[in-house]
Amino acid sequence: MLADKDYQLKVGLAEMLKGGVIMDVTNAEQAKIAEDAGAVAVMALERVPADIRKAGGVARMAAIEKIEEIQRVVQIPVMAKCRIGHFAEAELLQELKVDFIDESEVLTPADEENHIEKHPFKIPFVCG
Repeated sequence: MLADKDYQLKVGLAEMLKGGVIMDVTNAEQAKIAEDAGAVAVMALERVPADIRKAGGVARMAAIEKIEEIQRVVQIPVMAKCRIGHFAEAELLQELKVDFIDESEVLTPADEENHIEKHPFKIPFVCG
């Protein structure tokens, strides 16, 4: 788990992101383009969630390998989404040390009624 000072640093960073562009990306090349174009952060996605659902699939957290690839190529914060109520996905994202976790309604919910208990996490949640 991240130290409390790391958590406070990330909360401060979240304040700095206000008013900036956070780009959805599905690979490292897109992430680098977003960074070069002035994005303040990127959101790592497997594919566009609406396209996944339209095709009858389940929109999940991006693959671990994809998130790690994106983290390697950019210097800006990397965010990632997890499904509502999917504690294990959130734990994986914390282990990957993403900068922020988004418990997102655009992904297929794992639990329609219960959201993730966020207090035990050391990675800040956004939009969730």
